Amino acid sequence: MKKLLFMVIFLPMSLFSAPVEFWTCKFADGYDMNDLNKWVVKWNKNLDDNLEEQSYSAYVMTPSFSSNLLDADFIWAGSWANFAAMGAGFEEYFGEDAKGMKIHAEFEKITNCSSHVLVNSTQVRQGSE
Repeated sequence: MKKLLFMVIFLPMSLFSAPVEFWTCKFADGYDMNDLNKWVVKWNKNLDDNLEEQSYSAYVMTPSFSSNLLDADFIWAGSWANFAAMGAGFEEYFGEDAKGMKIHAEFEKITNCSSHVLVNSTQVRQGSE
């Protein structure tokens, strides 16, 4: 009975588990948010035109408050539907055919990212509208 109760409680949470990446970044000298926004337009077109795996969602977050506001100009967050989708996406983007390497090199030119973290995100509460 305890095993069944455990599955009933935690199985729905595991259904909402997804890999999420965070890049903590500052702009390279001479670049700013306008440059990043222009790059995002080109990057989105590249992904739409070249990648089969389309579950990746991306967010640019700008800190409003932090213990040290000098740590980051922005944080890039991205998530996939699941780990299999993440693997397929990484393979297409960075792998043998490297369909994303040229556009990613442009990202690296305009940014200095001090960290790149991958986490497993598990939803534990669904907000209401």
